Amino acid sequence: MTDREVRIGDERVIPAEGWRLELSDRARGIGQLTDGRIRVPVLVEGAGTDWAVTLRGRRVPVTVRSWRERILAEAETAAAEHSGPVEVKATLPGLVVAVAVAVGDEVAEGAALLTVEAMKMQNEVRAPRAGRVVHIAVAAGQAVATGASLVRLE
Repeated sequence: MTDREVRIGDERVIPAEGWRLELSDRARGIGQLTDGRIRVPVLVEGAGTDWAVTLRGRRVPVTVRSWRERILAEAETAAAEHSGPVEVKATLPGLVVAVAVAVGDEVAEGAALLTVEAMKMQNEVRAPRAGRVVHIAVAAGQAVATGASLVRLE
């Protein structure tokens, strides 16, 4: 299993064997794709999971996810496919630093529900599907364990 998943649109892409990216100016994203014989100039722009690669005059949007981001995205998709109440649970232990919703709020799919700090990084917990907030099980400043209930949507 690789530590990163690369997608162009909704399609997973497997990098061609033997090819690698060499950045000559990391700050500007200037580099080349090479297999050791052929060198193709490339411009890489972006941050986080959302990137754009300009190659041979064509700008291609690319999503790069770590194994954790991939698992979370798959879990969100699976949760969105089910109807009825959805229990949003902590995927890792941490400290709730902010709650962005209140009971009764209508939220869209992907809306920020709360923020959990774990390993010195703030992770935004998002709604797996649209719904109404019917219960909030945590408050800012509260520590949570993996699997702890955070928010219930209907």
